[in-house]
Amino acid sequence: MHNLRHIFETHNFELTNETTKGLEYRHQETEDILYLLPTKEINLAVSPLSFDVDLSQSDGKIHSTALKHFPKRLNGGKQPISFGYSFKFPTEEALSDFLHTFNN
Repeated sequence: MHNLRHIFETHNFELTNETTKGLEYRHQETEDILYLLPTKEINLAVSPLSFDVDLSQSDGKIHSTALKHFPKRLNGGKQPISFGYSFKFPTEEALSDFLHTFNN
C-alpha cells in the first residue's frame, strides 16, 4: 500500500493515519478523507457525504471501524459502525485518474 503514496501526494493528499486496517489520507485543500484498504486490489473507501464523487459508480458499501471519520449506521449489529463506498481500481493509473477528480 505504501508504494501508492506518491500517487496520493501528487493529487494533494497527505497520509494522516495508519493502522493495520488501512491508510487514511486527507486532501490538503478540500479536507476530503479517503481510506486505502489492504486488499489484493487497489481499494478506496469514500465518504457517503462526498460531493466530489459519483457514488452510484462505486463497488458498494463497506463497513469498517477503520473509517473513523465517516458517518455510522447499523449494519446487522447492535452498535452503529462507520461506512463508506468502496471503489476498486485495476491499475495505479486508474487510481490516479480517480484522485484527480478531487482537484477540480
